[in-house]
Amino acid sequence: MLLEKMAKAADWLLTVWIVGALVIMVLTIISDVFLREALDYPLVWNLEVAQYCLINLTYVGAALAFRHRAHISISVFTSMLPSRIQRWVDVAGRMLVLPFLAILVYSGVQILQKAKGVTPTLRLPIGVYYFPIFIGAVLLFFYGIVQIVEAIRDARSVGQSEAEGGTPRGAI
Repeated sequence: MLLEKMAKAADWLLTVWIVGALVIMVLTIISDVFLREALDYPLVWNLEVAQYCLINLTYVGAALAFRHRAHISISVFTSMLPSRIQRWVDVAGRMLVLPFLAILVYSGVQILQKAKGVTPTLRLPIGVYYFPIFIGAVLLFFYGIVQIVEAIRDARSVGQSEAEGGTPRGAI
């Protein structure tokens, strides 16, 4: 399915993006500490680069964590429900999140539109700092849609296997 292929491509791209940002941040900080302590030559641009990398790790990383369902969830009540109902409650819960993600995307657009000026040291457009917020929001929304499609497919397959007298997927 096209949506799954797009999600896998986005997963790979985000993983590369996050690893790259983490490597750049670590190397920048280590370089600054070494140059400052060993050679008494502190870098003036390292803080801006490290902050930008941290922003990327936070917002883009949140989207990737959402994709892999690595965020905290509480399932005290839903775990007591029958398997089929659990799946449909999962679909409903994912659908409830989507409007909030849409608001986040809209807010990201507004932030980008209002971003004026340049960064103090590197003189980059200030929008560069806010761009990962927007990208993270768009990816969260995209992954929300992907997860709804996956959850509906999963809920239907459990219902069909139970109707056919088989064992539900994931049940032993």
